[in-house]
Amino acid sequence: MLTCLANQNIEPLLHELLQEGGITPSGELVTSLRVYIEELHSWNQHTNLTGLKTMEEMAIKHIGDTLTLIRVLPEDVHHVLDIGTGPGVPGFILKLFRPDLEIVLVDAVRKKVSFLNTMIAKIGLKGIWAEHCRVSPKDIPRHSPPEGFDIIVSQAVGPLDELARMARPLMSANGLVIAMKGPKIDEELEGKIGYLQRHGWKTSIIKTQTPVGSFRRNLIMLRRY
Repeated sequence: MLTCLANQNIEPLLHELLQEGGITPSGELVTSLRVYIEELHSWNQHTNLTGLKTMEEMAIKHIGDTLTLIRVLPEDVHHVLDIGTGPGVPGFILKLFRPDLEIVLVDAVRKKVSFLNTMIAKIGLKGIWAEHCRVSPKDIPRHSPPEGFDIIVSQAVGPLDELARMARPLMSANGLVIAMKGPKIDEELEGKIGYLQRHGWKTSIIKTQTPVGSFRRNLIMLRRY
């Protein structure tokens, strides 16, 4: 199903994505996702939030990418940090799938944070915060839990070693870092796995693909020794 959805009802595509992604498409969830995609598309006409141009692309790739994450996310996690969230991928969409999670979204681009705060208010979400933050020893998220984050996730943001350095002081004792990457990771991983191992990280890779579009994705999982 890859027909143009401009000015059309996007809900059939949302139902298809959720069903192929293994999630029951409740009315409330579909409505929230539709509102998010429609607002993202509207904002993107005048404010560059994503390189994707159509609602169809946004649904298939942004929601599809988040569906690859939900499949591997442990059930017993509570606190999640999304570094470099952009228009809310995956963290904002993840909150719609898992309302039980407390999620902090951070991005260095203020207009993206403004969009996310608008969406949080529009949909009426609780337990999710969007912060203008670069993540460094001098700039940590204000809503960081005292015990640290159970999951720190980032989609295509920076080299793995830099992500690991940012994540380490913010993680809980048994925390997990998930780097969401596209199909071409061999070059990026060259030399990085050895570095990570020397600095106390165990690494594993889950090869997967998005529903509907079948775009190849790699989830790189980092745990501390």
